[in-house]
Amino acid sequence: MWWYYRPDGAYKQCRCCCCRQRFHPSHKRFLPYPLLGENRNPNEIGNRLCSYSGVGNCPILFLEHIVIFHAYDSMPQARYQRNNHRTYFGFHRTSPQFAVGIAEEGFRPSTHPPQLLGFGVYFARSFKGTERKARHQGALICAEIEMGNVLSITSDELNNVSNSDAWHQDFDTVYYYHREEDRDEFCVKDPRQILRWIIIMNDDRLRRYGLDRVFENTRCGCI
Repeated sequence: MWWYYRPDGAYKQCRCCCCRQRFHPSHKRFLPYPLLGENRNPNEIGNRLCSYSGVGNCPILFLEHIVIFHAYDSMPQARYQRNNHRTYFGFHRTSPQFAVGIAEEGFRPSTHPPQLLGFGVYFARSFKGTERKARHQGALICAEIEMGNVLSITSDELNNVSNSDAWHQDFDTVYYYHREEDRDEFCVKDPRQILRWIIIMNDDRLRRYGLDRVFENTRCGCI
């Protein structure tokens, strides 16, 4: 049931060829919010935490694993390094309505100021890192991203990229190394760099059916 969850706006009873809802090829699935890590009881068989939970830098780099076991870690993966990361996980927060639109049509670049890292699609290093930045709430997205040619910057260089697409000519991504490591963020110029994603929903459909109060163990801890 959890694995095939769909939120409001992404569920149609009619399954005929004309009415069947189609999603972007990079959209893997929706997951309900209660399945994330804070609902786990490590004392129950089949419900144990990942050994890297709370520690960060987990080497098991699969979307489902990162989302379910490390959603609340401030640094679920090692800090971005050009030589070590051809792809990287990015975390994004938005509204349930916008999330359904992303599932159907994909991401759209932000092109209106103010944009700290210039125009593009923004991601944080963790869901925790999106809390201060997001303009909408109710849906979380974890995505695997092709980083391409990366322009790495610090706070002293923000003026070189803010509210501009000039860096698009030479780079695919801007990665901002924040003074506080868990607050790193990055911006990609082309949505086609976003290879695949999972959307976690905390919407009214969960509450209507009482799914916000129910959690069933993952079988044998195998996710």
